[in-house]
Amino acid sequence: MAELHHEFDRLMSAEADELAQLTANRDRLEHEQDRLMQAHYADAIPLAVLKREQDRILGELDQVTRRLDAHHGEYTDARAHLDDALNLLGNCADIYARCDDANRRLCNQAFFTKVYVDEDDELRVENARPFEMLLDPTVNADALTWAADADKARTPAIDSVGQGSSLVRWVRLEGLEPPTF
Repeated sequence: MAELHHEFDRLMSAEADELAQLTANRDRLEHEQDRLMQAHYADAIPLAVLKREQDRILGELDQVTRRLDAHHGEYTDARAHLDDALNLLGNCADIYARCDDANRRLCNQAFFTKVYVDEDDELRVENARPFEMLLDPTVNADALTWAADADKARTPAIDSVGQGSSLVRWVRLEGLEPPTF
């Protein structure tokens, strides 16, 4: 389960670029607010211009803040749903055994979209979401292969502080620019 949580966190961190951009934009707007106030205190801009610019900046800050909050909320909700699904899977037999008939029916509806019992009393099920993905052997095998391939592509960080690229994507020594003679 820890490996799945780690992969989930890693996939969610793929949105780190957008978060970094939003955070940088928020910092830029707050800095712009400060400079605007300093200019007003120095009597460099009139009050009407200050008000108009402050309204513009506050509107943009509000949008950025809402997007940052939404991202953090979506991550928290998605992680909670994943944890709930995994906990249900980990305890499904115990939960089912402790339920009365009405609650067993609810469990069946939560875990399965269809349950088939053939003539030989063989059971076949179609899992409900998100269990269909969590229990699908093909998806699990693909995920393990993908994770192993991703680990192979990683290299140790190249500087002494432990920061730097962890992927094998190097710029050649001569750099990106064409050579000049």
